[in-house]
Amino acid sequence: MTSVVVCDSGPLIALGRLDRLELLLALFQDVQVPRAVLAECVLRPELADAKRIQSAVTTGLLRVCEAQPVRVDGLGAGESAAIGLAMEIGAGLLADDLAARHHAQGLGLTVIGTMGVLVRAKRKGLVLAVRPLIEQLRASGQRLSHAAVAEALSAAGE
Repeated sequence: MTSVVVCDSGPLIALGRLDRLELLLALFQDVQVPRAVLAECVLRPELADAKRIQSAVTTGLLRVCEAQPVRVDGLGAGESAAIGLAMEIGAGLLADDLAARHHAQGLGLTVIGTMGVLVRAKRKGLVLAVRPLIEQLRASGQRLSHAAVAEALSAAGE
């Protein structure tokens, strides 16, 4: 994966819920967030994840950028903007939405999701284990497929 990534709302919200947004800067040199994605992430500013994401923008952990969205039926404004920006700057894409992932891969983009970030963080020694983080996400209401969880745990050696 490239050292520059564009982040969609799914991974930002998930990592915000885990209070582990700092993993992004530990794994990537530059993390760009389209304005449309940020708007989705802070739609409910009273939530802890929204506060953490806003703080990460304020402190420079995340870089908010303008983006020319791709036009694809079925994708929201955030996904469209994230894919458009990743294509424009030749970056990787951090996204969890299945339709967005498939579309981005079809365009030749490298895509990683929240669980992929957690696996990479474990491999670099930034987290001790992936399983408790996945369990924490599920407990917070995050929908994670059994197949994706099994794949992530296998990749993490758990």
